[in-house]
Amino acid sequence: MIVENCEMLENRQARLTIRIDEDTWRKALKKVYADCKAFYLVEGYAPGAAPREELEKVYGADVLYQEAVNETFPAALVEAVNEANLQIASTPTLKVESIGPEGYVFSALIDLYPEVKLGQYKGLKAVWPEAELSNDDVDSALEAYRRAHMTTVEQERAAMGDEVTLDFEGFVDGVPFEGGKAEKYPLVLGSGMFIPGFEEQVAGIRVDEERDVKVTFPQQYTLELAGKDAVFKVKAHRIVRRTMPELTDEFAKAQGCADVAELRRQVMEEALKIKEHQSRDAFADALVRQVVDGMETVIPDSMVESQLQGLIEELERQMMSQGMELDTYLESAGLTRDALREHAREQAVISTRYELAMMEIARLEDIQVTEEEIEAKYQEMTQMYGMTVQQIREQLPPVRLSHDIRLTRARAVVVDNGIRA
Repeated sequence: MIVENCEMLENRQARLTIRIDEDTWRKALKKVYADCKAFYLVEGYAPGAAPREELEKVYGADVLYQEAVNETFPAALVEAVNEANLQIASTPTLKVESIGPEGYVFSALIDLYPEVKLGQYKGLKAVWPEAELSNDDVDSALEAYRRAHMTTVEQERAAMGDEVTLDFEGFVDGVPFEGGKAEKYPLVLGSGMFIPGFEEQVAGIRVDEERDVKVTFPQQYTLELAGKDAVFKVKAHRIVRRTMPELTDEFAKAQGCADVAELRRQVMEEALKIKEHQSRDAFADALVRQVVDGMETVIPDSMVESQLQGLIEELERQMMSQGMELDTYLESAGLTRDALREHAREQAVISTRYELAMMEIARLEDIQVTEEEIEAKYQEMTQMYGMTVQQIREQLPPVRLSHDIRLTRARAVVVDNGIRA
């Protein structure tokens, strides 16, 4: 990798021109050929057996170029940015300027971190709320404990309040619509998660039964479906009824306590710990809010868009972990992706301002992250998520993890130097 030019532009932008050297390029082409040759059929050769020169005769000399570019540019871009000592605010815009057998040249248009002027960030004062349990807190904690220990009984027929695992697909005028299909979706009847009338018509369904549910979308729904009649074809796979236990001595003994009084004490102790954590978090949030509010900067739109995209991707991952597509969730909530983006934009702006403030503190305090710290964090996350280091690295590259650690340590500077008002 060779940085041929680093041009500083107006509006806090820079353009890097980067050359991938011939040796790196040839190695990338060789690897891509080995990985992809089975996908290209060449007459006279079994799949994957054609020599590279024969493959290129049939498909063109540049057949492997795009894959080889994808193979080489990420590491080259990171190295070039580090060499030029640039602080990237969002994903750069890339353009291949020239390409051939000896290598290629690409440019990267980069939005740089804006100039940030911080006010005071050490010695700030904030209230540390008292950690006290009200009667409502106790009642809520006990109910939450009971909910966590509910008994589950399989049912043959669904009633309101039961959880039904079902497949469904929606049709308007006999045509399926986008976001109207799901499989093995867990629905608690009476939860109000679906449009009016849907859950009531599912009530009474039996395991393995199929039925049509006829509904009318509300006028406040998405433009494409508002006010339209629809038919959902549903099939029930499993029906369960969950019941909360009564707080008795017998139940307490089953949880390892002498009696219900001891169980109540344990639940209250855990609830108080949660309150104490909430007090600490409220104190920290109040201090950080003062730092962010006292900061002067101009936020690049690209940073907000990057944060916004990250928020939406996180929501998509949450939906997938629950066995549901984001579009299906949005349909059930009467929202569009555009409406979701608009709703999440304010949070994206808040997140961006926070990141800018913490990164400036990290710069002022010369907070550096070592390779050992990164590896230790990966090991910690393997225990937390039950994934291998390699799996986590693929989702959270070292550069991003290092950035997140710097933000956390910068926040600690603010909190550790805060004063209880």
